[in-house]
Amino acid sequence: MIETLYKHPFSRVLALLLCLFLEGCAFSSMRLNDLAADLEAVPPEKILAKLKAVDYSDRDRVQYLLDYGVLKSLMGDFTGSIEDLQKAKQIIQQLEAISISENLGAVAVNDTLKSYVATPSEQMLLYELLAINYLMLGQVDAARVEVLQAQVKTRQFAETNEVNGRIASMEYLAGFIYELLGEVDNAMISYRNAANSLESKGMSTPVALQDSLLRCSRWLGLHTEYKKYTSRFNRTASFPSKNQGEVTVIYWDGVVTAKKQRFLTVYVPQLEHNVTIALPYYPDNNKRVNPLRLSVNGDSYYTGAIESVEKMAREDLDAQSTVIYTTALARMVAKHMTIKASQNQNNDNLTMLLNIASIFSEAADVRSWNMLPASIQAATIQLAPGRYQLFSNQFTPISQHTNANSLLDWFFTTDDKNVVENSGATEHETTMIKQGVRPDQFTLDIKAGQKVLLFVPRVSNRVYSTYLHN
Repeated sequence: MIETLYKHPFSRVLALLLCLFLEGCAFSSMRLNDLAADLEAVPPEKILAKLKAVDYSDRDRVQYLLDYGVLKSLMGDFTGSIEDLQKAKQIIQQLEAISISENLGAVAVNDTLKSYVATPSEQMLLYELLAINYLMLGQVDAARVEVLQAQVKTRQFAETNEVNGRIASMEYLAGFIYELLGEVDNAMISYRNAANSLESKGMSTPVALQDSLLRCSRWLGLHTEYKKYTSRFNRTASFPSKNQGEVTVIYWDGVVTAKKQRFLTVYVPQLEHNVTIALPYYPDNNKRVNPLRLSVNGDSYYTGAIESVEKMAREDLDAQSTVIYTTALARMVAKHMTIKASQNQNNDNLTMLLNIASIFSEAADVRSWNMLPASIQAATIQLAPGRYQLFSNQFTPISQHTNANSLLDWFFTTDDKNVVENSGATEHETTMIKQGVRPDQFTLDIKAGQKVLLFVPRVSNRVYSTYLHN
């Protein structure tokens, strides 16, 4: 039946009109996913310029603001990133009151008619990226505010008996910030939460978190817990001496996989025939976790994974799958009941139109925060005062096909020349951007007692540094 409808002389025109009517919701999501995939081979400035040239509907605004925010962080525009992410956070809060009209639209047409609201885990990563941005600007108190807000949000998620949103990387960063402020009790709680979160997901505890758990439990006199950690990690606490500085590395590896859609045919007893529904899914994860190597006086150190965003995204989709499947099935039943009613009225033209609409309007919601890293990693090293070249090589961009001249580019961009030439930042914005340094050209000067944070996103091939404590 589907092939017959596609071949009808008016079907393509009607389908095109329908797609335009739906404001290209599904195509817009596909376009955004293409740009996210390009991020592993194309500088974030060019991706941001292309993203800004894409028209989007208000219901997708949160997704775009989140991607603007992460791209600006990758570029070193931490102030601009904060502005976009704070706007996204504000809109998410407003959208948390469920829109009845939007949900009816999702049941009647497709899930993309609902406003995009980040998943609980993505909302935690929103707070986490805001905290990183504030730290890179040296605003530790503002970073602490994001930590406190994230903890409130985690309790709210837990009360709904849904995915609680607690993620290890946010808890680790919270512990790091509490330690900077001398709040060791709170730091210990956060580090403990991070370890429990990793254990629940079957992930090992990275060395950086092991160090923090050992150090804080020993410092607080939690003898039983300290003994447990020394046995588990097979080593004892290591405290930086007064003659050493400490560098903490936050490394973002790769780009998380984007959702795709597939069609599933199921038998519906009420209709006494099969219907086809569109469902989102993540393709097989073939991405390796690539640790970052640091060299100090001939010794090598490696970052360890504190978060698998790849795994987190799949878990979020699994948690939503029952609602997604139920909504899709209810939508197709409603559409076919409408078609049956038109058939009973012997209205062939209306029946044909409804059949075409039911086919072309079906689309899975493949929206997500798709420009996040595939994994978040961390390392902490104590260093004697001096100058260090920690990274011997710059990162090699991952060679891959890009979608620069795709049909979707043509469809969604209004001025392609401008996209190519525009770096994505105005002259005023450029002055606000903190310039990073290529890893092979980065030199760290550290003094006794200093704490330095390095933010190293692989896709931008840069190192950003900030001194947090002298």
